[in-house]
Amino acid sequence: MQQQTLTTDPLWDEGISSFLHVEFDKRQAPLSVQDLQRLAIENAVRIGDMLETLFLMAIYGEWRYTDTLGKDLPLDESALNDLYAKGRLGAEDLGEFAGLWSPAS
Repeated sequence: MQQQTLTTDPLWDEGISSFLHVEFDKRQAPLSVQDLQRLAIENAVRIGDMLETLFLMAIYGEWRYTDTLGKDLPLDESALNDLYAKGRLGAEDLGEFAGLWSPAS
């Protein structure tokens, strides 16, 4: 009997995830919304796509979203739905994301 291998698509954008990891490794410091804005410009990626990727990675335990003191800030499916409800994010929306992003391990 032939065994089938099931492949699943990643839950988030692997390209965005990759350059976020590289940036974190290079800086050895959590990423702020200002860092994300700079990365979005440098990599020609929409900031909303970057935040969606970070939200999903945080929800699934791959990354953390914390305040400036390192206390975890909760992100869940409801928060992600709120992000989606906004449509495309603009500069005025980024004030809501004053926390810091870093890999969970």
